[in-house]
Amino acid sequence: ARSRGLTIAARPGGQIIAPADGRVVFAGDYRGYGKIVILDHGDGWTSLVTGLIGLSTSVGEIVDAGSPLGRAGANRPRIMVELRQDGR
Repeated sequence: ARSRGLTIAARPGGQIIAPADGRVVFAGDYRGYGKIVILDHGDGWTSLVTGLIGLSTSVGEIVDAGSPLGRAGANRPRIMVELRQDGR
């Protein structure tokens, strides 16, 4: 399968941050991806951050680029980031 985003090797337990300003529209467990955060950046742009083991944000929160979203896992953590426009 082809990845639709970037997979980043993270530091075990490392803090994962928002890639850009936005509003949190989803934060929680999702089908085998661990905990994920979905940010709405406006004008149809969203980003998904997957593979978190802990969350530092909640739905409805406004975050700035660089704001903490959660933590990476402890054993070979991989974080995936996807940028989408109008769901694609």
